[in-house]
Amino acid sequence: MIRLISLFKDIILEGGNVFGTTDRIKKEDIPPTLENFTEELGKIFPKKKNTFKFQTLGSVGQKDESGDIDLGYDGNNLVKDGKADLEGWNIDPEEFQQTFDRIRKRARSATEEQSTKRAMLELIAKQVIEAPGPIKADMKAAGNGSLFFEFPQYDAAGNELDKHVQIDINVGDLDWLKFSYFSKGYTGNIKGLHRTQLLVALFKNKDLTFNHNLGVKDKEGNILAKNPQQVLDLLNKLYGTNISGDIIYDYSELMDYLSQNISQSELNSVYDIYLKILDSTRADIPQHLQDYWIKNQERLALKGKFLPDDSNLVKYKTV
Repeated sequence: MIRLISLFKDIILEGGNVFGTTDRIKKEDIPPTLENFTEELGKIFPKKKNTFKFQTLGSVGQKDESGDIDLGYDGNNLVKDGKADLEGWNIDPEEFQQTFDRIRKRARSATEEQSTKRAMLELIAKQVIEAPGPIKADMKAAGNGSLFFEFPQYDAAGNELDKHVQIDINVGDLDWLKFSYFSKGYTGNIKGLHRTQLLVALFKNKDLTFNHNLGVKDKEGNILAKNPQQVLDLLNKLYGTNISGDIIYDYSELMDYLSQNISQSELNSVYDIYLKILDSTRADIPQHLQDYWIKNQERLALKGKFLPDDSNLVKYKTV
């Protein structure tokens, strides 16, 4: 139980609506919306506007609609070789030092460079909040490697629509971000986040943390894997499996492989962790796990708070 409770201190939950006032966005409206968003962000940070060439992540642009827009941004634009680019982001050195010192006091296993990045993200979010313009930011949610924004949606003709979208900028190594957020095989009620959160559960089952923005960490904060091949090698070593590079990108194929190649007791342990993660994520429970969810709801204290309205499990909500 302690392991399950501590889970939520480590993972970054995907699929979360930070603002509660945003809407889904049509595929064709994503490019004009991002064009306007980038322009407005450049007004706030003119010294950095040339770096705002974001990498779309996950299912953005692959489906007819997206719940939010996940973007990747090179972390070297904030912190390079351990040093923060205060001037580029117009951050006051004294305020940065105070923020950094506060974060370091609370940090358990974060390195100084990770604390520097967290301080930068908080202060960048603060500047967006204080700046005039259409971009809204959430400073409370900033800091775990991501920035969360609310922005108006635009159509292809350049017209501002009467609705907003959440835009998440995930800061780190772009190759890692593309791997950690990528998924293929959107069958049934499966979303891209189902695959990445399964990886979170698999590593958590071995007391490791799959961080969407950094890599796989141990309890001391050491990075054990920071590229796809290292993740694959570590996963196979931990479970005595032979998972291939293709399978690790597809939720259904990965889950099928696990069900046939690891013991039932270990599989159930992964299920338990996985369902606890999904219970705090805005996503449905995969069809093949819904009976397990029902049978173990009380034992795992599953609330179902964030289940979509069309989920088969809505009637089991306890909140």
